[in-house]
Amino acid sequence: MKLALVNIMGKEADPPLGLAYIASYIREYSGFKNTIILDRGDIIKKLKKEKPDLVGFSSITYLFPSINQLAKKVKQILDIPVIVGGQHISSLPIHLASSVFDLGVIGEGEQTMLELIQLFEKNGNFPINELRKIKGIVFRNERKKNEITEERQLIEPLDKIPFPARDLLDMGYYLTPRRGSFKELGIYTAMLTSRGCPYKCAFCSPTLFWEKFRAFSAKYVFEEMKMLVEKYKIEGILIWDDLFIADKKRLKLISDMMEKEKLNEKIRLSIFGRANLIDEEMCKILKKMNVTAIDFGLESGSEKILKYLKKGTVTVKDNYRALKICKEYGMKTIGTLIMGSPDETEEDLKSTLNLINNRNLDEPHIFQLMPLPGTEVWEYAKNIDVVSDDPSFDFSKLQMKTFNSNLILTKHISKENLIKWYSIILENVNKKGYEININKTKYLKYLFTNKKLLLKILSNWREYLHYLNNIMTKNK
Repeated sequence: MKLALVNIMGKEADPPLGLAYIASYIREYSGFKNTIILDRGDIIKKLKKEKPDLVGFSSITYLFPSINQLAKKVKQILDIPVIVGGQHISSLPIHLASSVFDLGVIGEGEQTMLELIQLFEKNGNFPINELRKIKGIVFRNERKKNEITEERQLIEPLDKIPFPARDLLDMGYYLTPRRGSFKELGIYTAMLTSRGCPYKCAFCSPTLFWEKFRAFSAKYVFEEMKMLVEKYKIEGILIWDDLFIADKKRLKLISDMMEKEKLNEKIRLSIFGRANLIDEEMCKILKKMNVTAIDFGLESGSEKILKYLKKGTVTVKDNYRALKICKEYGMKTIGTLIMGSPDETEEDLKSTLNLINNRNLDEPHIFQLMPLPGTEVWEYAKNIDVVSDDPSFDFSKLQMKTFNSNLILTKHISKENLIKWYSIILENVNKKGYEININKTKYLKYLFTNKKLLLKILSNWREYLHYLNNIMTKNK
């Protein structure tokens, strides 16, 4: 039999590591090697060609309607079972009943998918009585009603999970030179070194999904970094952990290993930090690891709003202090900020604008507060009839692109004024530029000696005219 894992976000710059972890785990613990990951191109065309026996999808909330439609096409064309996992079905398993999916994986998916594969291999289908024995799933029972099995325990230690199966991904696409979070264009890739976060912010869905903070060991992290350098010749790693700096002891061990083998001289790192955890000692560790960019969830310049969003675990003073000290240690500072929180006023937005314009913040980003299922903000938004658990709700509205005037949570600012404020803040965000540092000869040579990349350029020529312009000039 053949399993296909589908990534619908094929235009993203970073690989779908979640699917790659599932594939590597299945391969490691079952001997089942016939897994493919479809992460690029025409998914339906590829599925017709590959003819898998089983298809697995992962979905975040705003994509759930689109993935459900794709799964519907798959069932019509191939008439095979389709499985969905990810944050949306884990938060709202009731949505299985109104979808075309046969099964939903709730929470962490590696061991659950392994057991589902073994069951399907044995029976050629999913007998209901056998499904009841598998923890962490939702399925339709004999009465066509949703049935949720016992909660699955988390995998511990995380080192049981092998490195993600990047060999099943189109790594040529993901290793195109880009800026990422860095100042310099380079060949970068993404990596995860932990799951979850020790904090419980009011808006954070991933924290609920992972339940608690767990981390791969320092040795595991170092070995994966080393493999990425040796096998893929990467120049930098974008570490997408919710909070990479949560465990200072582990950071020290990783840093020492990197320094011992001079790995810190071969790559630069971009990480997510938290202002209340930043001090001189932490910055010295990060500096030794060659962390050159750090991204903070600053959220708001208002103490009142920040206290609501981050449950009183960080202050505005912490944010300003962290930005200052990280700049002193030569790191590029990035900050995400949120507007549209419940009880936010125009005075609160003025405070956020002041933080955006702080000279120690290099690259700010502004987002509207987006309610996500399972979070405190979602419950608030439900109570004022802005969102709903009902499957008929248009979940595509929850995509964080531009300001959505239909998802306003504050009662203290009119819709018109909030839209004006968004424009003002966005204008100030866009004023803050960055300098691109590049070796022109090196990257032009890379471009024009890589056949796959040349084909990519020809098919996306507008995007790459801008890219080439960045290579040939230094832009602010």
